[in-house]
Amino acid sequence: MKKMLLLSIILIFSAKSQAINVTYLSQTINITPYWHKVYSITKTAAKSLDINLTIIEGQGHRIYQADLIDELIKVATKPDLLIFHAYPLTSIRTFSTLEEAKIPFVTISDFENETTLPISRQVGLPQMKFKYWLAEHAIDDNRGAYLLANNLIKQAEEKNIKQNGSANKLKILALSGDFIHESIERSKGVLKSASQNDNVDLVQNINANWEYESAKGKFKALYSRHKGVDIVWASSDVMALGALKGAIELGLTPNNDIFIGGFDWDHDAIEKIKQRQLSASAGGQFYNIAWLLVRVYDHFNKQSLFSKKTAQVTTDYTIIDQHNLASYEKLIDVDKLSEVDFRCFSKTYTKEPTYNFSLDKLLKQLEQPNQKVCL
Repeated sequence: MKKMLLLSIILIFSAKSQAINVTYLSQTINITPYWHKVYSITKTAAKSLDINLTIIEGQGHRIYQADLIDELIKVATKPDLLIFHAYPLTSIRTFSTLEEAKIPFVTISDFENETTLPISRQVGLPQMKFKYWLAEHAIDDNRGAYLLANNLIKQAEEKNIKQNGSANKLKILALSGDFIHESIERSKGVLKSASQNDNVDLVQNINANWEYESAKGKFKALYSRHKGVDIVWASSDVMALGALKGAIELGLTPNNDIFIGGFDWDHDAIEKIKQRQLSASAGGQFYNIAWLLVRVYDHFNKQSLFSKKTAQVTTDYTIIDQHNLASYEKLIDVDKLSEVDFRCFSKTYTKEPTYNFSLDKLLKQLEQPNQKVCL
């Protein structure tokens, strides 16, 4: 059944036109609000860039994904490019399969530092060992975590100075997800932020398994153990919301007694920022595949080829707090961006020498979606 379904999906989508045929093999297990945003904005970008987009759900499992790729290479009409989230344990298998089939691919990964892997599992750099591996497209979780931590520290310090006339030593608690790469990189980011600030003490970094109830319970226990906490940095908005609930149950006043922030621009988290309870949320990563499609469009139009020198392309997180919520909130509901022309971000269309994937530029395009000239 799985093989029949895969073949049907590929053939239906690839028969549309002679446009660029791109297949995106996602990590989706369930269509959560996050993945709805990813799919919606990616389809909008593909439409305006004249890209024939096929999305296949990879179920977030390396073996299932590898099996799908084995089937993908057998179809009559192969994609011009495959995008997928690469797993270290199956990368040699999948990369070799695609290389033999001569299917170009871009990975959502960061293998730049893979020295911890056995030599037999190291894939090297794009366009070196595997010529059809055009590039990596990474989300900088480390920097996103660093920016979020700095934002929360700044808010807490400003409150301290306003109330006490000076910035007292701040205690920060980190609630990480688990031991996957994304969570580890985020943990490194908050550690870096705390280590660079003499006025901050990272009292503990503990896994809460991405769960609301776990985050709430662990926050309450650790708040008591450490005799108070000023900042809670969480690796997801779900955990941040759990910590917020725990703080309220302890009688704390959010954004006064304690400052809490997480990741993902979750709808409930944004509402709590509006209500001046949650302090900040790092997000925007659901635009990642859309930005990558812009790069793909330029590559196939020979305007900005993926080269060995620029084989790794990284997109950053944006922090939403009280200062920019009013402006950026409209970018969270991606369904409203259906008229944005993503060609306005491409070098092929604009002839600009560099890329500008900023949210400010996206806002301009959203405000005047039918303009004849890109803003």
